[in-house]
Amino acid sequence: MTGRLFFLIDMLCFFCLTWCVLMLRHGGLRWVQFRDQLYVYIPIFLLASFVLWLFSFYDVKLLRKRIIAYKRLIIAYILTLLGAASIIYFSVLLPVQLPTPRRILIIILILYFAYIYLFRRNYFKLDFAKTNVLIFGTSPTITELVKGMKASRGYRIKAYETVPAADKKYNIKNIDLVIVGSKLFRENPQAWEVVTQQFIARGVCVDTDFNAYERMFQRVSRESVEDHQWLLRGIGNRRETSMYSMLKRVLDTLLALILLPVVLPLGLLIWVFIRFIDGYPPLFIQKRVGQLEKPIYVYKFRTIKPGGTEDHITRCGKILRRFRLDEIPQLINVLKGEVSFVGPRPIWGNEHDFLANHVPHHALRTIVTPGITGWAQLNFKAPPTYFNFRNSDPAALDLQAFDSAFTRFSYDVWYIKNHSFLLDLEIMVKTVIRMFIKDSTIG
Repeated sequence: MTGRLFFLIDMLCFFCLTWCVLMLRHGGLRWVQFRDQLYVYIPIFLLASFVLWLFSFYDVKLLRKRIIAYKRLIIAYILTLLGAASIIYFSVLLPVQLPTPRRILIIILILYFAYIYLFRRNYFKLDFAKTNVLIFGTSPTITELVKGMKASRGYRIKAYETVPAADKKYNIKNIDLVIVGSKLFRENPQAWEVVTQQFIARGVCVDTDFNAYERMFQRVSRESVEDHQWLLRGIGNRRETSMYSMLKRVLDTLLALILLPVVLPLGLLIWVFIRFIDGYPPLFIQKRVGQLEKPIYVYKFRTIKPGGTEDHITRCGKILRRFRLDEIPQLINVLKGEVSFVGPRPIWGNEHDFLANHVPHHALRTIVTPGITGWAQLNFKAPPTYFNFRNSDPAALDLQAFDSAFTRFSYDVWYIKNHSFLLDLEIMVKTVIRMFIKDSTIG
């Protein structure tokens, strides 16, 4: 809801700024004149909103965690200005006479983006913008939640108690959310009556730690993955529509066919560079685990020396990986239906077998078609030690690598629970942006 609120406030501010700047520029402005300006400035506002959405300025969860970066705002401003200049340029085709909008466009956008920065920076400092939370229970999930809320700008923990007191009258006047541990009622049956009478019956929103964790971090907690009942409720009862699967397959094929003529010349150029600069066979095939644990063979441009590890990246490999150009040959896998553009990344067979024995329900990530990019790749960057899983000896396992694999899995499960056309579109668009703009916040 806050994202929609941001949009409405932004729209009001944008057109108020536009009115004021135009009025000052022309020594007064009648409504008829301003109405004619809207033919141009409405598309400009929508363009600015789209660019701001791409750069996560409407992502309330992300804005709660950190203050926006100058770099991202400046890049968003430049892209908006270039797009707005194009709109202004073609406005000469409109049937109305615009009073020199080109001269004031830069001023309006500078003022508007200054407002965006100040508003996003200070909104969560306002008292009403914070979510007041009451927490009951103890669990690893709650521990992470408390830590995340304390680091967030949008939450205020009013109280944190192991068990709700039956003889205590809780003041719900300033409580927006009550979070209970998933094991609270099982371990303390008397807590159910307290929570029901003091909070649910009085209209306070009550939720579990698992659900609150997902909303805050947009991934699932380790504890929830180990809960069979949660998996059944969260994934088992999600009805997979055949329409979504069919349309996704059709769109994957169409997009691959559209991209092939565009990337084919680039692919040939990359092939030549790898062959003559690195001196290795440019194309190689990796055996990986596909949907329903079926083996697939993924095509990629070579970025690692033959027989080497992640520490042995070729000279061309650094550039190819930076812009994800090594993934171009996977368009073949998309056309074959083995891989989608969006989905959990297919992993090596040895790694899959190892994780299947050590991560509860790890095979879940294969119930959907794997993808070239995915929710985990967009939100999490695995450290180099991650690839130690090629050694299946548990004694040789790097603990950091195991945690990284589980974190990636937690994002994949969240995607499986929430996948939709809009989410797939968001992942694809933001992946393209990430190719050119590094995001230091991804860890």
